[in-house]
Amino acid sequence: MNGTFNSQKIWLIAVVLFGLSAVPANPSETRVIIENEGWKLVGDWTMPKFKQRVPAVILLNKANGDRQVYKRLAQYLGENGIASLRLDLRGHGESINRGKFVPFQENSVEVLTNTDQDIWAAIRYVKSIKGVARERIGIVGASYSGEEMAIAARKNGYAKAYAALSPGSFSEESIIAIDHSGAAWLFIKSAEERARTLKDFFSAVRQKSKTAQTLEVAGDKHATDILDSNTELAEMLAVWFKYRL
Repeated sequence: MNGTFNSQKIWLIAVVLFGLSAVPANPSETRVIIENEGWKLVGDWTMPKFKQRVPAVILLNKANGDRQVYKRLAQYLGENGIASLRLDLRGHGESINRGKFVPFQENSVEVLTNTDQDIWAAIRYVKSIKGVARERIGIVGASYSGEEMAIAARKNGYAKAYAALSPGSFSEESIIAIDHSGAAWLFIKSAEERARTLKDFFSAVRQKSKTAQTLEVAGDKHATDILDSNTELAEMLAVWFKYRL
């Protein structure tokens, strides 16, 4: 389905089509460090306790953000039988051994260069874990990391499902690749976000993709801040991934 829906409508659709009964997964959480290009990328790995292999979702921070905002989403993913890796990308959160991203500072772009390689390293890490279904990987990107996950996909191969929160930097090349990727795509933004680029972006996605889903939620928050202002969204995302992975 391609179009714009408020969060209440999406929630109703999820209840009717999928149900929201959680799996008693009893997930365990482990702090991990992934080394890539000299960076020590810090994350939290949450693994539900199942005998069969489980899908996994990688959760990526926004610029000047960190992985902590995804705690609720990781919990809901675990309850639905999905493992997750909440990751601080280079220059963010605890992943600052080679420098820290500070908005508007002279070296801010340099710190973020090759972030797509961090995402690819995270995918390799997740696929190496025993009990993970390697062919059932999803990714959540926020703001700049939405485009970075698309770059990583074009370079190295696509995961099975992607959700992007306020991906204002999502490029024309990435939009054109959506329908050819074979992956499920969900794009989310607040209805009153100030960035003009996001309004134009959503229009471009609807015009150029027949398969991508778009969702507008109430408020004016950006990227992962949307999860705090729309508390039901984390569970909705978990259900979305449950039926796409």
